[in-house]
Amino acid sequence: MHPGTLMVILLGLCAVGAVVAFLVSRRNAAAKKVDRAEFARRTGAVEHYYERGTRPSFGVFPEKDIYTGAPFTYAVEFTYAGYPVVAAEWRTGGANVQVDYTGNIQVPSGLPADAPYLMIGEHMRYGIDPETHGRLPALKGFADERLRVLCPDESFARRIVTPELAAIFTANRRSRMMPRVVFEGGVIHKVAGQRLDPDGLFRNAELLTQIARLVAAQQQPPR
Repeated sequence: MHPGTLMVILLGLCAVGAVVAFLVSRRNAAAKKVDRAEFARRTGAVEHYYERGTRPSFGVFPEKDIYTGAPFTYAVEFTYAGYPVVAAEWRTGGANVQVDYTGNIQVPSGLPADAPYLMIGEHMRYGIDPETHGRLPALKGFADERLRVLCPDESFARRIVTPELAAIFTANRRSRMMPRVVFEGGVIHKVAGQRLDPDGLFRNAELLTQIARLVAAQQQPPR
C-alpha cells in the first residue's frame, strides 16, 4: 500500500475515533446529569451550577475550574445525619489534556473558621503551609503509627487528633490507605476520588460526620 494512502486511512480512523469518544463522553455526561437530578429529588438536595448563578450556603473551594476560573463547576447541598453537606467538583486538565474532574465533599467542622489548618492522613512526609507557603513537616507519634498530621500549631493538632479520632481513620482504611481530610475555614473537607456519585457522597458524608461529631464532643468542657 502506498504510504500516502496508509496515512489517509490512519487519519480517517483517528477522526472516527475522536468522534466516537466525543459522543460517548456526551452520553456519559447526560447520564450523570440524570443520576444527579434523581439523587437530588430523592434526598431533597439542592443542585448548584456555577454558570446559573447559584452558590452553596457554605464551603471551602481550594481549586478552580481550569476553563472558567470559577471555584466549582457543579455542587450539591444536602443533609446527612443532621449535618449540612456540600459536595462540589470542577474541571481539570488543559488544552492538550483530556478533561477530567476533581471534587471534594465537606461538612462544618465545629471549629472556628480561623482555627489552624490541619490535615490528617497516612504516610505523609511534609506539606505546604497555606498561609506562609513554606514547607510544613508532618507530625508523628499518634495512636496509629501510620497516621501523619500537617499543622503549623502542634499543640492544637495533638489536642484534636486524639486516640478516638485516630481510631476512626484506622476503621475507614480503604485500598490499604487511611482517608485524608483537611480542617480549614470552619469545615472538614475530603477529596472525592472520582466524579460525584450517590454512593461516594453517602460514604464520604458518613466519614466526615463521624469525625465532626467526635471533634464537637471533644470540645465540650468536662462535667
